[in-house]
Amino acid sequence: MPDDINVLLEVSQGLATVTLHRTHRRNALTGPLFDELRQAFTSLSQDPKVHAVLLKGAEGAFCSGLDLKEYRADPPPSWLPSAAQSALAAHEAIFNCPVPVVGALERFAINGGASLALACDLLVAGQEAYLQVAEIKLGMAAPMNLTWLHHRFPLATAQQLVLTGRKFFGPDLHRLGVVLDVVDDEKVLDKAVEVAQEIANCPPGGTRSLQAGLKVGASWGEHRQAVFEVSQMALSLPSDQ
Repeated sequence: MPDDINVLLEVSQGLATVTLHRTHRRNALTGPLFDELRQAFTSLSQDPKVHAVLLKGAEGAFCSGLDLKEYRADPPPSWLPSAAQSALAAHEAIFNCPVPVVGALERFAINGGASLALACDLLVAGQEAYLQVAEIKLGMAAPMNLTWLHHRFPLATAQQLVLTGRKFFGPDLHRLGVVLDVVDDEKVLDKAVEVAQEIANCPPGGTRSLQAGLKVGASWGEHRQAVFEVSQMALSLPSDQ
């Protein structure tokens, strides 16, 4: 497998598996990874054989957030000027996915990684796995996290996650309604595959119709733009970390 592949896509028995694959950096996010993530979701969304998606990180961890080492490299990477747009395009591709997306939250989903976990329609988490939206501790904005939180959850849930910056572990995330199931940490991936495959085995017409119906009245572009503009005005730092 080439070292420069950041996202893996496999399709089997109606289930597409998308894997964040930068294990040497705990699957941290870069512009090229966002581009490949967009390409993967665009491709699977156009495949009529795909009835559900599993989103996971490689080697037992979900995502540690932006790869700040790469973002702050000297000289800057060639992809840096377009990195924010790449991130937006990747999230929009996930939002536009016509079939349900199940996430396997193993070990951690931090800041920008948390926004990808929150992008999933259903999440399975480990007992000791955690999701953390810690931008408040960094004095930074969190537009992608805020967009998904506003789209999916009550205000009180968003406030607890965003205004504390704490690590929320599996049982706490279940209490807040953020995750579907909490299992032993070593069983997260197996359970997420089980949930995703169960959906993939359902009649595809009904699955796609229900997914479309759940999004009626939801406009990713307008909602994201509103959150993005507020974040810019507040802090002038629009990127999740």
